[in-house]
Amino acid sequence: MARDREITFYSDEQTLREIDELADEQGTTRSTLVFELVREGLRREREGAVSAETRAAERLQDLLDDGLTDMEDTAQQMQDLNAKTGVYAVAAFELVKQDHGEAAIREALQTGARRLRDDDIDDLASDEDDGQATPSDDGDDQDTGGLDFEALREGNQ
Repeated sequence: MARDREITFYSDEQTLREIDELADEQGTTRSTLVFELVREGLRREREGAVSAETRAAERLQDLLDDGLTDMEDTAQQMQDLNAKTGVYAVAAFELVKQDHGEAAIREALQTGARRLRDDDIDDLASDEDDGQATPSDDGDDQDTGGLDFEALREGNQ
């Protein structure tokens, strides 16, 4: 690299004396010393910028890891809560089946199905294409909303 560009800067007497003394100690010229000092300062500045970027990237990764851990913990808590809710719902339904007839159970299930969102009904309703739905044995052609009462009744036996 050719040093063929001139730069002029102003300094106070004390700094100029220190530059001259250091140049003499190193056996070099004032120009070469200042050039080397500037180059070293620029190198450190670049390293500092890279280091800051690395620290920022590491901090972002730490934040992402913390967020993922929090989401996993929340998902586990929700899964546990859903499992408990499901157990209570099944237990309550089993108790209701013991105390009420099929007509009352059918009406309660249909009322519940109407109150649920459409995507939740799919979880409760049996799909007639799967062959799970069976016609009512009592000859009643009442619409059951796709619920398989035979399967529900069999679960009580």
